[in-house]
Amino acid sequence: MTVPLNPRTRQALPTKLPSVATFTAPGARYPGDPGKNPTEAATFWLRRDIVRGVFKPLERLKVKQLTQFYGVGATPVREAISRLLATSLVIHEPQKGYRVAGVSLLDYNDVLDIYQRIRRLALELAMARGDEAWEERVVVQMHRSLKARPVDAGEGAEARELWQRAYGDLHAELVSGCASPALIRIFRDIGARAERYGNLYGDITSDLARDFAAEHREIVDALIARDSQRVQALLDASGALSAPMRASVIEALAAGDAGPARRRRIASR
Repeated sequence: MTVPLNPRTRQALPTKLPSVATFTAPGARYPGDPGKNPTEAATFWLRRDIVRGVFKPLERLKVKQLTQFYGVGATPVREAISRLLATSLVIHEPQKGYRVAGVSLLDYNDVLDIYQRIRRLALELAMARGDEAWEERVVVQMHRSLKARPVDAGEGAEARELWQRAYGDLHAELVSGCASPALIRIFRDIGARAERYGNLYGDITSDLARDFAAEHREIVDALIARDSQRVQALLDASGALSAPMRASVIEALAAGDAGPARRRRIASR
């Protein structure tokens, strides 16, 4: 059995963003016990750190470095990399090893197109198959999301993660009613890729001015009324699909912007 290293031995990587492995708030940290489930923990940490931009596009992922960074053994790290390879967040180059997936305007447009199509299909099935228990879970998750407010990374990376996770959990609960593990897995993976582009290149100032509490209540009210068209329209205007977010990411990618927007904001503080 692989025994996680003492967290005090964790070594830093050259990044301005803190790893999710350092977070302590419920809702931001790994929800399990890293000591008992080091592979699950390593997969969770690496996935969130890639999505959040801790690791840059095309950055090399070296097992030895990651074991020191996360304080777990080599076996959990290798398994985590292997799992994320299947999600397209990680790529493999023959004789060179593993890297974080690259970015491009072509890939971004493809990711958003498929994300929207998959979400629409999953939600259509959820509206047809979902029962009262599903509706109740959605309502509970909506109330949880209201406790987290949208913040810029400049106000704290952990607070930003709390908001993103609460928002993502609500969307995951919305589509969970489709009762298709395969579809839910695809939605989760493509959603992580869309979220990554927003974190790296998106201008989130428009998000900070939005009334997400009112938007979430409107979405849930339409869902309970089984107004599929209304729910789809509201979701099409939110999150990664919102017009301001898409425009800012496209502008950055079209300009060949090599530096993630969040890194620039943090560096300018």
